Amino acid sequence: MYKVIFADDEAVFRTYFKKVIDWQAHGFDLCGEAKNGLEALELIERDTPDIAFIDINMPYMNGMDLAAKIKEKHPSVFVLLVTGHSEFEYARQALKIGVDDYILKPFDEEELIVALAKIKGEMEKRRIERDKSLKERRVWKESFLNLLISNEHADDNETIREQLETFQMGAGRIFQVASVEIDNLHEQWPDSGEIRLRKYIIANLLNDLIQIEGTGYPFNGPENRVVSLLQYSEEEAAERFTPDGYAKLCALISKHFGFGVTVGVGTAGQGISSIRHSYKESVIALRNKISMSRSDVLVYRDMTSKAANIGFYPSEINENLLIHLRLHEEEKIKSALEEIRQYIRDRQLSGEYIHMIMAGLVSLCLTYIYEIGKQVDDFLPPSFSPFEAITNKSSLDEAFEWIADLYLSVAGHSKSMKRSKSGNLLTSAREYIDAHYMDSQLKVEDVAKHFYIQPRYLLKIFKEGLGMSVSDYLFETRMQKAKELLSSGRNLRLTNVAEMVGYGDPAHFSKSFKRHTGLSPSEYEATRQRG
Repeated sequence: MYKVIFADDEAVFRTYFKKVIDWQAHGFDLCGEAKNGLEALELIERDTPDIAFIDINMPYMNGMDLAAKIKEKHPSVFVLLVTGHSEFEYARQALKIGVDDYILKPFDEEELIVALAKIKGEMEKRRIERDKSLKERRVWKESFLNLLISNEHADDNETIREQLETFQMGAGRIFQVASVEIDNLHEQWPDSGEIRLRKYIIANLLNDLIQIEGTGYPFNGPENRVVSLLQYSEEEAAERFTPDGYAKLCALISKHFGFGVTVGVGTAGQGISSIRHSYKESVIALRNKISMSRSDVLVYRDMTSKAANIGFYPSEINENLLIHLRLHEEEKIKSALEEIRQYIRDRQLSGEYIHMIMAGLVSLCLTYIYEIGKQVDDFLPPSFSPFEAITNKSSLDEAFEWIADLYLSVAGHSKSMKRSKSGNLLTSAREYIDAHYMDSQLKVEDVAKHFYIQPRYLLKIFKEGLGMSVSDYLFETRMQKAKELLSSGRNLRLTNVAEMVGYGDPAHFSKSFKRHTGLSPSEYEATRQRG
């Protein structure tokens, strides 16, 4: 349990704060409250909490002064300011004096749970850094849990039973596994630190949201998944399980953290041997997400068997598609692909069969490339991996959007750019960005689509020709245009400058400009005028 104190001079808010969530169920112990800064300081001196929620405006000692004293005397206490919208900038300044985070009020249960998940993740990292032996134990436990899902084990395996006892997992013989997969991870290419952060967030939210009659054990599994092992106290508890907590996990992550996840849930079973079986079912559920109606939680037991729904895939569909590709008939290519997508949807084909059809479509497109005497590298980047791209699509619509982009890129490229050099393409792409940088919706994909090429190929050309990514070039262009506008002497408003260089949010523009130049827009404008 993490010990929490909170300080606010409004009695109504203190009452609300105590009741907004079940603190004990989420792993927190409310050990005290205060109505002013002096009382809060006495509480902290007496109880030494892990976390302090502090209102900014309080009598006798305001939140800023209190936070400074806490950080001076008890630097390990996690200080989170509670502030109204009018004090938002004030709270942001408080971060500079060591305040760990802030939350805007009024907040609801969902917003508080998200804030607590961030706090627990940060505190868990601090705790691990302080205690090396704990870190080693966590690694040991994670390795053991991965062993359970990766290999078959007999129920009478004494070594496994002893390990379960070591990690205090001896009670309960009913197990169930869910696997959480970060959507489109292979396309986003986040760095390892970002992936670790996302997995921290997922694991901490799993601890808060998955409430069962038993115990849950989230851990890092294979292929960058987070695995949720559930151990029930009795068989009836497993029967009462619902996936609502996993659905809420998906919704919270999408809404507050800027990425998506999909959850596959296996069936519950008796004994150690059921763990591996349930995990395999959870992965099968994830692999079939392309065949399901858009859903973030896929429960294996709810998936009807579609093995018999193979039907007869008409060969003339692919034959007509190849003809349209040869003639560069883009609208007819789109219509043919839509016909195939509708065929799959009407017959509710299995994920495995859909992947087979998609692989056939990719093969057809590559056949055309060889047919016209070209190599795949002439149209697509060397890293192009069709099987990986197909199997990682989260929905049928997303998969066909990708395959349509592939076909239209090849058709357009072969029609209008088959004699072009990469240097000419780079020049044209730069000219296109220079003419459209003021569009706040402009993305790398838009530039690539304009020239009928894949985004990764465009990135390769920019990296080789300019030593920077397409996004970096767009950013540099916008910053250069912004500096010209601020130096023009026209005294433009910040909102106008932001819009003129492709930023819909003036605050985001100001932050980006300062990161680029080291000066705020107003400071930069003043230096130019003085010059």
